[in-house]
Order: sequence, then C-alpha cells, then structure tokens
Amino acid sequence: MSTRTETPVPVDPAPGHSRSPGADVTSRPGLGKLWDTWGITAMLVLLLAVTPLVAPDFLEFENLQSVLRESAYLGIVAAGMTFAIASGAFDLSVGGQLALVSVVTLIGYSAGGTPLAVSSAVATGLACGLVNAALITGLRVPPFVATLGTLFVFRGVAYILTQDGPKTLPYDQIGSPFVKIGGLNLAGIPVPFVIMLAVYGAAWLLLRRTATGRRILAYGSSPAAARFCGISETRIRIFVFALVGVSVGIAALTYITRVWTADGSLQDGFELKVIAAVVLGGTSLKGGKGTLIGTFSAVLLVSVLNDVLVSQGVPSAYQRIVLGCVLIVALTIDGLRTRFAAPGSFGRALAGLVRRPSHADGA
Repeated sequence: MSTRTETPVPVDPAPGHSRSPGADVTSRPGLGKLWDTWGITAMLVLLLAVTPLVAPDFLEFENLQSVLRESAYLGIVAAGMTFAIASGAFDLSVGGQLALVSVVTLIGYSAGGTPLAVSSAVATGLACGLVNAALITGLRVPPFVATLGTLFVFRGVAYILTQDGPKTLPYDQIGSPFVKIGGLNLAGIPVPFVIMLAVYGAAWLLLRRTATGRRILAYGSSPAAARFCGISETRIRIFVFALVGVSVGIAALTYITRVWTADGSLQDGFELKVIAAVVLGGTSLKGGKGTLIGTFSAVLLVSVLNDVLVSQGVPSAYQRIVLGCVLIVALTIDGLRTRFAAPGSFGRALAGLVRRPSHADGA
C-alpha cells in the first residue's frame, strides 16, 4: 500500500486573528537595499541644501566649478578602487602611487613634453598596480599587508626622486596643452570633471555589462564558489590592482596640472578618502557588491564637505578629524547594510523590538 505526500498549503489566519509582526515583511525591501538605492543620494541632497546656510558663497558658479574640479582626481581613483573592494580586497597604496606617478609625470614632461608625460603617468600607475598584484598573487601576501608596505615604498621612491627639491611645472609652459588640462572648462564644466564622467561611464559598462565585471563580483561574493566555477583568482587580482594603478595614472594628470608641483608628501592620507568614498557609496568591504553610481555620489559628498571646511577656515587638524569620522560612519553603514541585507530582515528585527510580551514570555 503506497502513501501519498501532499504539499502543505499555506492557510490564512482565522478571522479576528492577525499575522505576527514581521511575518510578511520578506516582500519588503530591506534596509540595506533601501540605503544602496537612496541613502547616499539623500545625504548629498541634504548636504547641498544645508551648505548654503553655512557657506553663502558655496552656490557661486566659480566655487561650484572648483568643487567639481577638486572632486575629479578623488573620483577617478575611487572608480578603480570600487573594483578592488568589490572583489574582496582594497589598495592602501594609492596615496603613495599618486605621489610617485605625479613626480614621474613631471619628470617625463620636462624630458619629452606632453606625450611622454601622459604615457609616463599611465605606465607608472600600471607598474605600481602590477607590483601590488605580484606581491599578492605571487608571494601570497595579504592585500592589506602588501599595499600597506608599498604605500611607504612608493612614497619613499618619490622622496628619492625629489631629494633636490619638489618637481614643478615651469611657469613659462603655462600655455602648453598639458598644463591647461587642470584648468580648462568645457561648456562651463571643468575638463577634469568631464574626464571623471568618461571614466565612470567606461567603468560602469565594464562592471555591469561584461563577463569580467560579473566575474569580479562573483569572486568577491564567494571566492571558493568562484574558483569551483573556474574563475581564476590570479587573473582577478592582477586585473583589479592594475585597474587601480591605471586610474591613479589618469587621476594624476588631472591633479598635477592643477597644482603644478609634486614630492613624496603629496596628498598624505589620500587612500583613506578614497576608501571612505567607496564604502560610503555602497560597495561592501566584504566584497561581492559594487555600485559606481553610489561611489560617484559619495565622492561629490566628500568634496562638498571638504570645500565647506576649507571655506570656513577649519584648521587642517580638525579636517582630519572630520575625515576620520566620515570613515567610521562609512564602516558603520557597511556593517549595518550587511546585517540587514536580506529582504525583510530590518522589518523582522524591528518587529522583535516592538513585539508585545505574551503569556509564554512569563509575567
């Protein structure tokens, strides 16, 4: 005699009875998804609304141009860093890379003009990225240790190259096309910001519309599962760290043509700004998720905040404190986003807090 197994059918609660709080919240978007979609944009809009009350000159056209121009080099490197963090790693050496690439770029310009300067910037950035990739994939040094070490190495090399004094662009070259990159406007929009927009467009297509982008996200989400599916860890690491290096090379071109000087101390602490912007924008430090739109918005937010602090005469020491707080907030948000990542998890947590005690809970 055979038995038949029936699939249980969900039964609605009887009239007069309601579902327990949080029972049907799985269909609602979780807090993590809500933050990823609107969080950083809402913060940026709020900051833009409040800033004119604190700094009335903020909305002047020249100041807005300055903010966009200032955001370019940070944003370009943050775009590359988004790939690294989405793959489950990060690069602490980008500050040292920016210093070294800027010094080499100025040396290249002095030796061979614009073509050599541009090729030197990209090639040096790529070389720095490949050095990091070699340490991580060849010697199996953890990314944190490897890039922390190369941060000091790259800055040290930059100091050696400038031991006779900072490298500078000569003032008699002010009319050259290369020198104008950092100060030119295109229809009122700073050229560095236009370059940043082009970089983000290409990066978005790479991350969301190519097999390489999907492999990076898959590896960051679950390295073991990705390796089982044939995704090469070595190729992923080489690609993302080389990409970060190239992004630093492009960023250096927009930065050095604005400040005209470079040495080993250039942009000390830059790596923290980059990581804070990427994580604040919605890319998880645990890997597997990256959002370039979020990174773009976070870069603008950090740039606006920095502009307000400078315009209000806040000492550099306090600016560092604010940057540290932004980094802490970013890491806190990343932790909360991970905790409430599953749809309805925030609702269930909230339901647990507001649930009335029953007789089963005791008097």
